[in-house]
Amino acid sequence: MAGDATGRNWDPATSAMAVVVAADVVVGLYYRFTTTSKLWLDEAQTVNIASFPVRMLPAQLRRDGAPPLYYLLLHFWMGLVGHSDMDVRALSGVFAVLTLPVMWWVVRRGFGRIEAIGALAMLATSPFAVYFATETRMYSLVIFLVTAGIGAVMALLSRPTVPRALLVAVLASLLIYTHYWAFYLLAAGGLWLAFLVVADKGARRRGALLGLAAMALGVLSFVPWLSSFQYQRAHTGTPWASGPSLASTFGWIGGFIGNQSVQAQAFNLHLELGLIAFLILLIFGYAASPVGRDVLEFRLLGQPRARVLTITFFVTLAIAYLASRQSNTAFQPRYASIVFPIAVILVGLGVAALPNRWLRVGAVCAISALGLWTTHWGAHVQRSQAGKLAVAMRAHVPASAVVVVCPDQLGPSLLRYAGRSSYDYVGFPRFTSPWLVDWVDYKDAVNGASLSGFSKRVTNRAGPSAFYLVWSKGYGVHTTCADLVGALARASGRAPTTLVVAQKYQYYQSMNLLRYSPHP
Repeated sequence: MAGDATGRNWDPATSAMAVVVAADVVVGLYYRFTTTSKLWLDEAQTVNIASFPVRMLPAQLRRDGAPPLYYLLLHFWMGLVGHSDMDVRALSGVFAVLTLPVMWWVVRRGFGRIEAIGALAMLATSPFAVYFATETRMYSLVIFLVTAGIGAVMALLSRPTVPRALLVAVLASLLIYTHYWAFYLLAAGGLWLAFLVVADKGARRRGALLGLAAMALGVLSFVPWLSSFQYQRAHTGTPWASGPSLASTFGWIGGFIGNQSVQAQAFNLHLELGLIAFLILLIFGYAASPVGRDVLEFRLLGQPRARVLTITFFVTLAIAYLASRQSNTAFQPRYASIVFPIAVILVGLGVAALPNRWLRVGAVCAISALGLWTTHWGAHVQRSQAGKLAVAMRAHVPASAVVVVCPDQLGPSLLRYAGRSSYDYVGFPRFTSPWLVDWVDYKDAVNGASLSGFSKRVTNRAGPSAFYLVWSKGYGVHTTCADLVGALARASGRAPTTLVVAQKYQYYQSMNLLRYSPHP
């Protein structure tokens, strides 16, 4: 019998876990390309920006607030594959699929076979990983690059060479150009490498020096984008949210076993059980090791092989929290994709820490069952009501009618399904087409908009013909859009009729559709 890297033999229990994980991967591959939902705001906005010629992407992203790599990749992907919902989401699915073998290689090489089986079971069935595999955003790419980066750093420390250091530099650069929270992870990792330079000797010290140089090179590669980043930081940010509270910061815990939806905020048995299993295995992965057939040893300071991962995990989140507080920007669970691979590895260590081989089988089965339960449920979560509104608009709204969209954040998704040129759209607050949301000084634009002035412009544009209002609560302009309903009625002298009611408990992005009748 062949032994794994931790000395455990390949036995019937390990074979059972391998069979379960193989099934997990097959089912997980299916769900990584499966969702019944329409694209919501962030996805539709991403597709619209990526549709511009490459030379125009930097200017468009200055108005949006994101780094360019994912948009550039999506631009070429759409040119190769197509623009349908399935087409544009498939790019994230591809990165999610690539992450599976990379995660196996990283954990198998660095920790052992049992640990790799546990980590792969977690990743293959993870509702978090699957959800972002089906979303046209950069988070699946973030997870892939971080996983590869962990493996690259481990390889560099085990055998320091210049090519391995260059790989770390490339991955650091790609990660920074994918999501700005990469800076927080690099800062945490850099602190650890600096500690190794001071405290360690021999090959690990040389590897740490090369690692620090590689991360510095990756950061230096950001210089060409620095002016765009500074402009975004000054004028875009996350105007739809305020800085985080300490309690809300750790919403990522629930995010890692759920998905981004209104339904996920309610009590669901599979979410509660999944959270319990996730936390138990995280704790075991950090602190526990078997010392006998049925005995575990817990160390408050953590097991040596889990200590660095855990410290990096929390230091990254702490830096992110402090930076978000200082800049008054959002701290969202999806941003924590930057540390999600670390959590997956810790779960794998937690499985291996169980003292009984059949307990490990049970843990893998529990991870798989709970993950796939939530994943299947999440595949049918509706992210946007735009598709339903588009059907109602085709039935009740004449072509070229004035359609007001409040806030304009509803526009990218709505126009994708209702047709960009089918109606005369105007978005609140800027009275421009809501096909793209211009985030530049967005709060100032909302606060400076006059409801009466905006309403008069709408009635003048519509004339005696009927006009329509698509609106929703939330989005940082909740009171204004609710007030706009009455302001339009006063300016036009027409009472609105409701055609579609926002179903806020069914859709993550819900919308109302109102009709203001024509003058007789």
